[in-house]
Amino acid sequence: MAQAPAAQIEYTIYTFDMPSPKQKGENSWQKHSTLDDMAKAMSEAETLHQSQKFHKIEVKKKFFDQKKNRTVDMTLKVFENKVKKDYTILIVVIAAILCGGGAFAASFFLTQTEEAPIITEK
Repeated sequence: MAQAPAAQIEYTIYTFDMPSPKQKGENSWQKHSTLDDMAKAMSEAETLHQSQKFHKIEVKKKFFDQKKNRTVDMTLKVFENKVKKDYTILIVVIAAILCGGGAFAASFFLTQTEEAPIITEK
């Protein structure tokens, strides 16, 4: 019995550009390259990820399933650069609240005068 020929498998690398603030929800993507070797595709995707030029890199595997007579396309790996959040405004607001509370407590306790307790007779 003859074996079925090995399916042609291709690995495609897609790159997603960094979205500008005006492009909310819209990513512009490009097909970067198509390779026949998974190790080379993963290595190239890792190199692209380390370059920090792209927001996201996807490696997809595409092959033809002869049993089901259809093309299968699956994502193997996604490399994504997380956007670093700026916490300076939050830190400044918290510091201002703490300084305001400290100033209030200091003025409250420093302006207290010691008065004799009021004694009421029964």
